[in-house]
Amino acid sequence: MQRFGGLWVVLLLVVGFSLSKAVEVEVHGKDNKTCIYAVLSVNFTVHYEGNGTMENATFQLPNSLSSNGSICGDNNSAPLLKMGFGTGHSLSLNFSHSAGIFSGDVLTFTYNTSDAKLFPGAKNTSVKRVAVNSLMESVPLNTIYTCRSAKAIESEAVAMVLWNVSIQAFVENGTISKNESFCKADMSTTVAPITTQTTSTLTPTVTPTKPPPAVGNYTLKNGSDPCLLANMGLQLNLTYTDDNQTRVINIDSNSNASGHCGDEEATLILEDIDTTIQFRFIVEQSKFFLKGVKANISIVINGSTIALNSSNNNLRYWQASVGSSYMCHKEQRLMVTDQLVVNAFNVWVQPFELKTGTFSRAEDCKANENYIVPIAVGAALGALILIVLVIYIIGRRQNRSNGYEQF
Repeated sequence: MQRFGGLWVVLLLVVGFSLSKAVEVEVHGKDNKTCIYAVLSVNFTVHYEGNGTMENATFQLPNSLSSNGSICGDNNSAPLLKMGFGTGHSLSLNFSHSAGIFSGDVLTFTYNTSDAKLFPGAKNTSVKRVAVNSLMESVPLNTIYTCRSAKAIESEAVAMVLWNVSIQAFVENGTISKNESFCKADMSTTVAPITTQTTSTLTPTVTPTKPPPAVGNYTLKNGSDPCLLANMGLQLNLTYTDDNQTRVINIDSNSNASGHCGDEEATLILEDIDTTIQFRFIVEQSKFFLKGVKANISIVINGSTIALNSSNNNLRYWQASVGSSYMCHKEQRLMVTDQLVVNAFNVWVQPFELKTGTFSRAEDCKANENYIVPIAVGAALGALILIVLVIYIIGRRQNRSNGYEQF
């Protein structure tokens, strides 16, 4: 039988993929009818600080999920699929629709490093959030989006690999559609998909949009010498009231900059007429990073001025070596709280050790994150190989017990 060992291993690899059972989730409205339907498999890899070393936590989206916090959506609020699991972990995807199509917009992963089972020996135990643009492509309403191919998403210290995905939002009359729209990655190996477009009776929800903000150049000085430099465009995504109303605000690039510089802590405060936002940087183990964000915003709602205050002092964004600067040309979404997400554009910051009053050598965000996807893929392959070995060993034992001769 060993002459067929190679073919047997290939078959086991295929079986190994099929053993990764997808998770099925349904969200029901007040009428108990399905309004959001999803089937998906997700692998997570989180890079976190352990006892003296950086560790990797790798785990899958489990079958035991809660859909508490999910929203069917209506003309005043966008649908939200929230899948909670374990000790304070969740994966959320919000949807929008317009002109007869729907799409998934922002994928938010919330994880709690105080969960010793998933994050053994974590030094900093706190709840962290990562928000990234969803890779889901737009599809017609009354159609289920399907993507069997694996897609990797990375942001900061988190990588997610999704596959075997089927999603439908805005489900009509509680009936899952039989029309499928396949992702582009599946098209090379899949028969052309059915993308029948139907007329929807729903009124399109317009998602607030603004043009990208202008990049501001901010400088703090210690006496006459610059001690903190920051070039960036900032946009605030606000969620307020129980109906999840949203508003997008661009920070004025001419905002007044103040704050203080220190050897291991620095603060940059930007103020304009209606908004004050504070960035707190700290140093740990020869690395600096953005530790805290605090924002006070005044907005007018239905003729009344409302003050919105959000803060989070357990973040870890914009990390680089002390003596270097941090640079990122791509748009970033910094999840501060459930009510505040900061969109950052063309970021270039250095809060410590400005030797010549100008930016030092830049550490690019892509260079810091490129290791994550290989780790996630390697972890998934490692789990797959383990499954293959277990099945192979079980098969050999069964053959021996049945009296087959091994050649």
